[in-house]
Amino acid sequence: MSREAYAEPPHQAKAGDHGLSPSAERALIVVVALLLLVPCLWQPHIMAGDLSSHLYNAWLAEQIQDGTLREPGLSLAHPLTNVLADWVMAALLGRVGRSGTERIVAGAAVEIFFWGAFFFVAAAAGQRCWIIAPTLAMISYGLIFHMGFLNFYLSTGLSLWVLALLWRPRHPWYWLAIPCAALALLAHAMPLAWALAALVYVHGVRRVPESQRWLIFIVGVCVLILIQTILLTLFPTAWFLQDLVGLDGILGMTGAGQLWLYGAQYLIVVAGILIVWFVLFLARLDRGSILADPVVHIWGLSMLAYILLPRMIQFPQYRYPLLFMQHRVSLFIAILFCAVVAGGPHGRSLTRFSSLLAATFFTMLYLDVRSLNQVEVQLTEMFSTLPPRTRVVAALRDSASSRLNGLIHVGSTACLGHCWDYGNYEPSTAQFRVRASAPNGVVVDDMGTVSDIEGGEHIVTPAEAPLYSVCPTKTPGGWFELRRLGAGDTTCLVRIPATKHF
Repeated sequence: MSREAYAEPPHQAKAGDHGLSPSAERALIVVVALLLLVPCLWQPHIMAGDLSSHLYNAWLAEQIQDGTLREPGLSLAHPLTNVLADWVMAALLGRVGRSGTERIVAGAAVEIFFWGAFFFVAAAAGQRCWIIAPTLAMISYGLIFHMGFLNFYLSTGLSLWVLALLWRPRHPWYWLAIPCAALALLAHAMPLAWALAALVYVHGVRRVPESQRWLIFIVGVCVLILIQTILLTLFPTAWFLQDLVGLDGILGMTGAGQLWLYGAQYLIVVAGILIVWFVLFLARLDRGSILADPVVHIWGLSMLAYILLPRMIQFPQYRYPLLFMQHRVSLFIAILFCAVVAGGPHGRSLTRFSSLLAATFFTMLYLDVRSLNQVEVQLTEMFSTLPPRTRVVAALRDSASSRLNGLIHVGSTACLGHCWDYGNYEPSTAQFRVRASAPNGVVVDDMGTVSDIEGGEHIVTPAEAPLYSVCPTKTPGGWFELRRLGAGDTTCLVRIPATKHF
């Protein structure tokens, strides 16, 4: 394989244009790595959507594995993918507890993701581009992280390392891409498939004259249309135009939607980062050769995939569809755009403005996570008064949030180690390690019932009674209370303005 196949694109600036000495850059790497861990430490617990469910099911899996929990219809599966983070949490829970486990796993995932993205962008740009570090830090704690898609998030980070190592495989440590790819597959298959497809495309495009590379892009468009056709033909899917034309869809297509979390106040940061990206994109246009750049091709194809892919896909091995496809692809788009605009000279004012946006983003995030922690503390104290192994359902909704419901699985960790989160969704989907194949006394076995519980509309059956439900309270100054429900009673939905600060 010739060295010319991995030549730097002509538009890129020379390595070292960032103006940092090697010692200063090493010091900066250490400082950034430490700062990245702060959001994993600044509150008693990390509040990130499905993370609570993953922790609870890791505890449940350990009880099933060691024989402590023997319940007909409840079993432990051994899937090839979507398991890496759950394995690590299960191994750590009994040794370092819930707080230590979530900090170690989430902190490690953030470091893997950020530095994977940073060095991928550096590989694509031909230099380390510190101007995009504040943006990557926000993306690292963005929508996918706070939805709690931990295995997908971890796989994306590992897949970015695969891309960074194999983008121009000149160095002797490029073989590390093999274990990174293996771990990425154990975490989630989708990011690895995206990374491998990107590598095949890039290495293919480099062997085509620049004047003809647009033909390869057209081939890529046709392949994506073919993939969409196959998905629509072989599997039940759902695609909705309104997912693309609303504010959520438009911001998701740019990648900036990753920074819109709990409330409308985050749109201030989104608007600011769009300004930064626009300025950087204009500078990228001035450097030329944009239509021949393989990174631009992959970025464009990822946006097309965002448009074409359905919102949900029902694979035959699962009992519930794979959801939020656009949100997942949007993460790829955000990172690729950083790679597109990196590599050129820039002023310090733009870096300072990006850092100011990051400071604003993390300040708002701190306030929101603090509020969510306060709700969980009250819920945990309430559950601690129940007898061990009591069945509980907790359907809470953050009425102050216009985007994410940070309380969706707060009952899982509030129950961890003490009671059963009866409405937990994971076992009934057949997508995770713990599987519920029949009615049992620990967790529901079908997603229809889970949906009813999450909506506060489930009617308790005689087999489920007694079932404790978190319900709105009439006590002045209170938010919720526990009610003991019998057969025929309906579970509750509690709305709390948890992240309202202004």
